[in-house]
Order: sequence, then C-alpha cells, then structure tokens
Amino acid sequence: MAGVAKLFDGHVLDKSNKEINLNDDQSKGKVVGLYFSAHWCPPCRNFTPKLVEFYNKHAQEKNFEIIFVSSDRDEAAFNDYYKDMPWLALSFKDRK
Repeated sequence: MAGVAKLFDGHVLDKSNKEINLNDDQSKGKVVGLYFSAHWCPPCRNFTPKLVEFYNKHAQEKNFEIIFVSSDRDEAAFNDYYKDMPWLALSFKDRK
C-alpha cells in the first residue's frame, strides 16, 4: 500500500475517525480498492450494500482493503452514507 499511502499522504481514516498509517505492517501486501461513490447517486446506493457484503465475507481472507472516496456535496451527506460502510475512507475535507 506504499503507493496509496504516498497518494493520500496520511488522510485516510478508520471508522473511529483516526488516521491510519498505510505503511504499517498490517497494511503491507494488501490489495487496495478505491470506491468512488456518493450519497446522492442511486446506482451507488444500490451497489454499496452488495460491496459491504462482499467485503465482510472476503476482505480478511483475501487480504484487501477498500478506501471510500466521497463525491458527496457536503460532510453531513458523507457521514450519513459512510456510517454503513465497514472500510476506510479518505477524509471528506481532503477528497479533492
């Protein structure tokens, strides 16, 4: 994940809103998926539960992580949408 860590420069957060070090031993060797999505997008909202189910079943055994990159218009929409996602997220303020 070193390339992703360099790209996001430490602005990736876990569910408790704590910055994650993508260069630590837990992250080494993981495949990373970037999930570009938004609360206002109906196809995205239909797909997200399917991705959550897949992630919950396979992320640990397949050694991958997902990072949510929001296209939401405001932080309230981001928070409302992200609350149902089990993976990491790029900080809303750093999404651009």
